[in-house]
Amino acid sequence: MVVDQIVVTGRELDDAQYCAADLSMSYLGNQPLDMIAANDAPTDRESVVQTFINRIPDSGVDDEASVVEWLDSAIESRIASGYSESDISDSFEDLFGTPVDLESDTYLSPYQDGDTGQDVFDRYAGSASDEQAPGTTIVAESLGLDDARVQTDLDESAPEEGTYVSEDFATVTVVGDCATSATDPDNAIEIELPSVDADGKSDTTATVQLSAMTDGTIGVAGEVKDYMRDANDNWIAN
Repeated sequence: MVVDQIVVTGRELDDAQYCAADLSMSYLGNQPLDMIAANDAPTDRESVVQTFINRIPDSGVDDEASVVEWLDSAIESRIASGYSESDISDSFEDLFGTPVDLESDTYLSPYQDGDTGQDVFDRYAGSASDEQAPGTTIVAESLGLDDARVQTDLDESAPEEGTYVSEDFATVTVVGDCATSATDPDNAIEIELPSVDADGKSDTTATVQLSAMTDGTIGVAGEVKDYMRDANDNWIAN
């Protein structure tokens, strides 16, 4: 188990659009540092490379350099075959989809005259980072939570939905929909309680629903994976 105890407290926000809960985390052993150190999830850029590897047919590419080399060769052969700029762009779009500029939320042309294979790859990769996910993201994802940010990013006067993790990982604030009651499952914030194996790989042991109301009331429900309580309140395999 990663987590020993979580104390949940309702957090008052200045905006009634969302409700929030502060999770005071007590960890076991050297967690969550061991779990963070064991993280080997691919970086964003590695994920882009893997997409190219999966979609280039019978090519033998296995890393970014070989992907770029394949793109260089594909551009040269298409130009030699009389393909126009639009034809080359369409052929890459058929294989890899349409690249997107995330900052302006606009679609890009996969190929422009004069592009090298590196230019094409970079257009697809965009601003994808080659850095491992920060600890705040790993901790949030181990709890089944998205949109991880640092705790100091939380603006109580104009809160945004998401997960806010303190620098020492001891406090996690979750901002989400307000519940209509303490037993409202439709607007509950769902968190997972993780466990790790000998290799540091995480899994979910239990799922908990937190119903946070505007007055700070917190309702708790949930279930433990593969186990249930019998009539005597003892744990048995489910």
